[in-house]
Amino acid sequence: MKKILFLLLICFSIIQPNFASDDFIVSNTTLGMAKAGLADSTSFTNPANVASREENAPSIITNFSLIEELALNQISSPLGYFQYPKMSMGASVYSNNLALSINIDSYLEDREYNGELLSYTGYNRFSLIFDWGYRINDINVGMRLQGGSISKRSNFELRDNYLLLLDYIVNSFFSSYTSVPNSDFFSLGFSIKYNFLDNLSFAYMIESDVDLNIDSSQKDLISYLKDSSFGFTYTSDKYSEFNQLNTFVYINSIDIAYIANPLKRELRIGGKVKLQLGNYNSISLRAGYYERKPTISDLFEIDTNLGISTFALAYENIDLSIVANVSIPINSYFDLNNGITFGINGMFKF
Repeated sequence: MKKILFLLLICFSIIQPNFASDDFIVSNTTLGMAKAGLADSTSFTNPANVASREENAPSIITNFSLIEELALNQISSPLGYFQYPKMSMGASVYSNNLALSINIDSYLEDREYNGELLSYTGYNRFSLIFDWGYRINDINVGMRLQGGSISKRSNFELRDNYLLLLDYIVNSFFSSYTSVPNSDFFSLGFSIKYNFLDNLSFAYMIESDVDLNIDSSQKDLISYLKDSSFGFTYTSDKYSEFNQLNTFVYINSIDIAYIANPLKRELRIGGKVKLQLGNYNSISLRAGYYERKPTISDLFEIDTNLGISTFALAYENIDLSIVANVSIPINSYFDLNNGITFGINGMFKF
């Protein structure tokens, strides 16, 4: 039975959710690309891209996802296949240049096993996101308002039997949680994207957490700019010069995220090769690499001890997207103490 549970968990966990480390907003179109793709017109990490939707009709998009972070040297321990799963569910409503999204992200801390029960401290992060985008020729501008709070469940307990996965889902989304004091958050973001040289795009986005208890006059320019990011994306032509669908489309992105924030600054490089099965059907292989950069000078060198490689396989059509991906710290290739993250994300449009 444990082998069956393990296989079920891996099957579910090959989908990555809408959050990763410090970034809770991650577009399914760029999963597996090391979070790069700020200038990718298909990525809704950038609110300006709301104005680049190929259809103007209102639509509803839902998603459900699950990931599992595994330290490979712990798999042989009791319930070692169930270490630190994370789950997310949400829905977005798009209409013209507007989008409204609701997300619940569930994650666990403080793992303990007593021989019968696996216990954690569980957290739910609820967020409400409003995006607006507007397009003028080759320029998109966007704005994002995001707010929410975090709640906590101390007695998050899972039984060591075939009901473990059911217990996990019930505890995550259908059990009582208490609000974490001072956990409310609110942020404001602005972005711009410029398409130039036919196949090349540039994007810039600035985000700032807003503390309503602090006088804005006390904040300097750096504190507002610390979470600014920019990036470039190259996208090959979807159609040939004879207006025929190209067999492959290549997309490559490079971003520098949180450029003035030494705690979050990252270099992100990602790409994908998309096999076009039709106008709205494709299979893509994706890969990427991202690395924390504590100082600005670190941007000009690579330190694999801080790097994480990502890979993904995705199927997409006009109403459905399924992405299976894995993230591996570079030194995990040699050190099994480091966690490898498996994920799977499903997105459905109505």
